[in-house]
Amino acid sequence: MTDPQLEVLPAGTHLIANADGVVVVVAHRADITASAESPAGRTMTALLGLVRNAGAEETPRTGRIFARLATTWLMNLDNEDQVEFGVITPSADGVALFLHGGVTAVLESSDRSEVLHGKDAGFTVDRVVIPAPDIGVGLFVDEDGTSELPGRGIAGLDAGIVPGAGAVLWFGSPAADRAPAAPKASGAPISQPAESDEAGDGVGAPSVVRMGRPVGLRKVVEVSEDARPSSQSWPDPEFDTDTLVPNVPIPVPVRTRGVVPVVMPDGGGVVVRGFLCSRQHLNDPRVSFCAVCGIRMDQLTCVLTEGIRPPLGLLMLDDGTSFVLDNDIVLGREPEHAAAVRRGARPIRLPDQSGGMSRAHVEIRLVEWEVTAIDQGSANGTYIRMPGRPEWIRAMPNHPTTLVAGCQILLGGRILTFDSQHSQF
Repeated sequence: MTDPQLEVLPAGTHLIANADGVVVVVAHRADITASAESPAGRTMTALLGLVRNAGAEETPRTGRIFARLATTWLMNLDNEDQVEFGVITPSADGVALFLHGGVTAVLESSDRSEVLHGKDAGFTVDRVVIPAPDIGVGLFVDEDGTSELPGRGIAGLDAGIVPGAGAVLWFGSPAADRAPAAPKASGAPISQPAESDEAGDGVGAPSVVRMGRPVGLRKVVEVSEDARPSSQSWPDPEFDTDTLVPNVPIPVPVRTRGVVPVVMPDGGGVVVRGFLCSRQHLNDPRVSFCAVCGIRMDQLTCVLTEGIRPPLGLLMLDDGTSFVLDNDIVLGREPEHAAAVRRGARPIRLPDQSGGMSRAHVEIRLVEWEVTAIDQGSANGTYIRMPGRPEWIRAMPNHPTTLVAGCQILLGGRILTFDSQHSQF
């Protein structure tokens, strides 16, 4: 297979970047070209910082470190729904895809194709494709229902940031344009869930993205002058060691030390007590490092402070779909009428071909800083495997089981993995 080549599709205002072979597409839904200070421009600057930081942490690239950093960044935004992007990370033996929001990925091989929609996921789409498609992978902002790759053009991008309608990373030979696409086989999709760091057994291999603690970013993003849009200036990012990403303020509650009254936000929220790090991030009192900035928690006075509880982690499904845990949820075949949903829990339907999943199978309940799983009296049971343990333990019906980072949950024929930066004690 030849080295992949990036082609930018012209006549668009979205932002396309090539950072050492990693392709980033950020949605800019406006008729004018995005500037460095526009929301799309600031998002691109942040993502390029994460790409560079991930590249410094893993050699060769796999896309896993980027997925961890991007997930942590998204979870700390005030409104992550306003951020829409896709990232392609080529690896030695395949390609990693990360989608959030209204961005579509099209994967084409000579015998089959697959289309992935970021909006179809509860939070993000995180896929590893091994081997890489022998034709190419495209990223398109959801506007015209693109479901196949275009004919090959000549608008290559070796480095930098440019506006465009989308991007295609071609893996085939660059010597000739593609012929019209032949009818695709209806076989299995060519993408696979990201592999777990731990050997798994049972039904399928879960997608595990270890979140861990974010580390400070370095000033390493360099964009050549001739690759920048001519109508604007793209300054080199200035990195603030007090934030997770360059030039993008992460909204955090500003509180004084001690127990203070809290005004509930319009969107609601649960008030909990925790410790503030020296940068005013609210944390589980048991953690040793701040879940947002990674600073050691021994720099505080250990006075409990009330604040709005942040998301407590993610549940990642075996197909790469993830669900942010900012509220109680009920998982099952048809969970909409569960009692917990009537109390305010969010229902999440899980497709399952095994026939072993109940309508309302398991509730994930957030209690203070704990995440618990409660089997809802399902016919076939809910099974939990603790990190590092080979055996599955059946959960007692209607009794909570506390989850820790790395726990796996088996219901029907599906496996979910729990991960949380708040579990790094």
